[in-house]
Amino acid sequence: MWLRIKIAFRNAFRNRRRSLLNIFMIASAVAAIVVFEGFTHNMISGLRETTVQTQTGHLQLALRSFWEKKSNKPKQNLIKSYQRVVTELLKDKRIQYAAGKLEFFGLLSKGDESMSVRIITLDPQKEVSRNKHFRFREGKALHKNRPFQVAVGNGLARKLGLKANSNVSILTHTYDGVVNAMDFEVSGIFQTDIAEFDDSTLLIPLKTAQELLDTTAVEQIVVGLKSSWDTTMVKDSVRAVLAGIDPDIQVKTWYQIATLYKQVSMFNRVQNTMVQFILMALVLLSIMNTVGMSILERTGEIGTIRALGEKRAAVVFQFLMEGLFLGLGGVLLGILGAICIAKGFNAMNIPIIFPGASAPIFIKIEVLYSAILKASLLGLGITILAAVIPAHRASKMNIVEALRYNI
Repeated sequence: MWLRIKIAFRNAFRNRRRSLLNIFMIASAVAAIVVFEGFTHNMISGLRETTVQTQTGHLQLALRSFWEKKSNKPKQNLIKSYQRVVTELLKDKRIQYAAGKLEFFGLLSKGDESMSVRIITLDPQKEVSRNKHFRFREGKALHKNRPFQVAVGNGLARKLGLKANSNVSILTHTYDGVVNAMDFEVSGIFQTDIAEFDDSTLLIPLKTAQELLDTTAVEQIVVGLKSSWDTTMVKDSVRAVLAGIDPDIQVKTWYQIATLYKQVSMFNRVQNTMVQFILMALVLLSIMNTVGMSILERTGEIGTIRALGEKRAAVVFQFLMEGLFLGLGGVLLGILGAICIAKGFNAMNIPIIFPGASAPIFIKIEVLYSAILKASLLGLGITILAAVIPAHRASKMNIVEALRYNI
């Protein structure tokens, strides 16, 4: 057995130039897969963290009518017992914060300029960790002792020419349909890097929003966890709590709500799959060509060993081992190349703007063990598969015709 492996190793590098070319192609494919996976993972992780920390929280609670959007009367979607729900939820040590939330539209005015905006509440007292995740380009975050201040998205501030300490007015309808307005001071200009959010969103303290809308209730309850890994388990615990308070309140995870995240994640998954398919197809054709050329050059040799009593399986094994050695060399070189590429890009801090982003982000590549394993298995699997087809054909050669080939 060891002798066969030794012979296969020597045969694999008999034509060094051709073998090195194939190893380089396999290495390029493996490195590309690891780098693409690491880049998209880092980008998606950043989007997930931004979405959870600045928009959805890990869990959101609301009445069934709110989720199903069956009611045309927003007042029917209000959770009147939300304080009791929040108190019960905070008994769970895995929950970092739980706070009421209102989301509505209004008219933001500065002087003669006005614009329709999405207004989202934030409880500065209870949602301290969430409040810290908004990156402020100017001014400060909302504070519990400054109820008549609002924070404005960077894109929205640019459209209306707002700066920190600017005076603005908000006009909206209460849940009873009455027009109400309040004057505010802009506490700061925030940026989340999600253009859709930054261009249209304004943050307002929860209690102030309740006063503006003339209500003491909330539409949703946002729950933030200490660890994202606990999301599913805490969701089950929250359901049990809600069953004893108000069974009509339903809980959803951030993933069920985050439409943009799901779209971007799915797009990148499909894109990576297509790239991997193309790369592996190129490797498959390359290895098949190499093994095919090797078989053609060694037809007489194959006939000789078959005439000496070597079985067909032994011939197939010989070429499979040769393909495996090429694959191992390519995989090891590819992993090393991926690590070097990742370190190089991470050190250069290259900015790039993605569709839907409000600001450039730096290219960061995370070398994942899962990506290395996936690329290695794909590389070795394709290499072995590419060697099987011509090797099987070689084992079925007519011995007499094979012996005549080199005469």
